[in-house]
Amino acid sequence: MRGIKEQKTPGIGIVFFMFVCIGPVYADQLPFPEPANENAYAVPIENLRIRLWAQYRVMYNASNIPSGINSSSLPSTGTGPGALNFGDTKNYDFFRQRMRLAFDIRPKDDDHVGGYMQMEFRGGFGGSSPAASDPRGETGANSDGTPNAFNRLQARGIRYGYVYVTPVEHHTLVVGILPTLDQVGRVLWDGEWDFFVGGAALGGKILGGDYRLGFYRIAADLKAGTIGKGFSKDGDLWVVDYNTPLRLGSYDLKVGGHYYTLNLGKTENISIGDTHQHWIALTASGPLFKSGAWNSYLMLNTGRIGTGVTGSNSTGYSGKFEGSVPVGPTTFNLFALYASGDKAGHTSNQFSTPEAILGTNGYWGYSHIFNANAPGDVNDFGVNLNNGGAGLWTIQGRLQFPIVPKLTGTLDTAYFASARSREFGSRGGTTYMGTEIGGMITYSFAKNLNLDIGFAHAFMGSFLANQTQATSVERSIHEFFMRFQFAL
Repeated sequence: MRGIKEQKTPGIGIVFFMFVCIGPVYADQLPFPEPANENAYAVPIENLRIRLWAQYRVMYNASNIPSGINSSSLPSTGTGPGALNFGDTKNYDFFRQRMRLAFDIRPKDDDHVGGYMQMEFRGGFGGSSPAASDPRGETGANSDGTPNAFNRLQARGIRYGYVYVTPVEHHTLVVGILPTLDQVGRVLWDGEWDFFVGGAALGGKILGGDYRLGFYRIAADLKAGTIGKGFSKDGDLWVVDYNTPLRLGSYDLKVGGHYYTLNLGKTENISIGDTHQHWIALTASGPLFKSGAWNSYLMLNTGRIGTGVTGSNSTGYSGKFEGSVPVGPTTFNLFALYASGDKAGHTSNQFSTPEAILGTNGYWGYSHIFNANAPGDVNDFGVNLNNGGAGLWTIQGRLQFPIVPKLTGTLDTAYFASARSREFGSRGGTTYMGTEIGGMITYSFAKNLNLDIGFAHAFMGSFLANQTQATSVERSIHEFFMRFQFAL
């Protein structure tokens, strides 16, 4: 017939072979179409623009880091070969592997709308489950709760996904499960720590600056973190950020104002009272000397954590200054951070974070044992600014330098102390947490294919160690780490 392209019919033998070897193909076994279910239809690939990102890493870790360190930075009951006591902690090691795949899908003829999704698959060598492949065990979580407090799906599956649309030029709306982070230096919450929450955020440019307005829903029935009981009600997190360039004479700055509020409401099954927190922060950054850079923040935190019928009020402060200066091929980094705290049993001067309240890890730093640092971030104390209510004071330095082509070195040192001392039984109060030194080499085999090998040693102070052992017991902690990673 005219208008119909002539098609050749396959031979009877081929059809019989396909039927016998493959079997009949039923329509409901095919991914498309499914008009009865979702009105789904197949979109020709030539009408789409698909971008792919991938990362694969294998990590090895050997240490005597105790089990039981939680997001409050105070030892609690934990399992695993590391034990809890700083004096008799044991050496152990493990392998981990992780693969992440991310897809960005847009119509080829329209850049104003699209969808983004990241998947993660992880475990030990041989594909063991995440809990079994990490001999530290699940630590820092209540026996009746979950160690992960956010809208995270299974460890093997989709980490987050969202739809984005730009209805008006320079203004974009994102809706879904979002990998959000604060804009104060990633010290309050961070998507890298699996802070994935359902919600929506609108961002763009206005009056020459960048803004963000966001509303997020925290997962229901949380049972980890400071309260550790369960809320039975979704919590709300509102965020407002504005960052703008500022010129003072010939000096260029970038300044920002930030307001965040977290409201977890009252529970219906236990008496914890209201939990609501507010953070107000100012940020600033700019060039340092000829080719360096600096950034800083000042932040006020005030609110209430429900701990009974009345709850506990608090007003805390935090500040940070960080600078980076290149000297020839070498780069020197230094930062100092402070967060206020209070004595045991008191809360009036505590600085709280969403991560400390809800139960997850701390913030990024230069050290490897006290802080999370990417090549060895599968095993660390994960110190939080709240620090169990005692606050935090730390100074950290890092030196990065080339050794030979494709090989670079990193040296780091860090000092940690609490803002307020803690007394443990008959032992005197102390603020000193410890001093850490470390080093790492990085070899680049090819573009985006690197091998990191490093070692860190922490001389522990009495703030942590006093709680579980006599003062005469050895308190040194060490860690050897290796990461082999490829990323597109």
